[in-house]
Amino acid sequence: MTAAFLGACAPMTPEENVREELANLREEHRALMAEIQALRGEMRRLAAGEAGPPATLTPDEAPGAIPPAPALESPVRVAGAAIATVLDAYRQALEAEDLRRVEEVYGGAMPAEDLRYLEIWFDRTDQLRVTMDPRAIDVHDGTADALISQTMDYRLRRTSEQRSVRLNVRMTFERRGDEWQLISVQARR
Repeated sequence: MTAAFLGACAPMTPEENVREELANLREEHRALMAEIQALRGEMRRLAAGEAGPPATLTPDEAPGAIPPAPALESPVRVAGAAIATVLDAYRQALEAEDLRRVEEVYGGAMPAEDLRYLEIWFDRTDQLRVTMDPRAIDVHDGTADALISQTMDYRLRRTSEQRSVRLNVRMTFERRGDEWQLISVQARR
């Protein structure tokens, strides 16, 4: 009986410490992944122009998830919502194959490289459908960078072949007055 009692009080071995730390990290990872999923859902909802309270996770949807902090209207959160609106306007302009509307998203003339790229897409494709999944939006002092997973489904004009292309793009934005404008779009490797 004494041996069992003493064994229970013995310090943990390094291997046990590592296992316990790994279990804690896995639990924290699950909670963070659940929060990321909720934020992605909220971004999609905002990009679609849907109103309503932000999506929250129930304990059943994210076992072990740490409850999200109360939603605050921080400048970063407001900027993220505004940028999601700009992303949706850009997506709609692409699908309409309307360079004038794309230029509005840019707040004026777009960079020559971006213009040439879009002219090629619009000349060679039909039935363009674009899905934009924001992976990260980093807001700085008056600028922002967004990492976007962009899928473009289209039909080749010459062959009528259906195609789909998935791109990872980095979009840079600048705040002008109360509005955010797109500055550039770059494909990432």
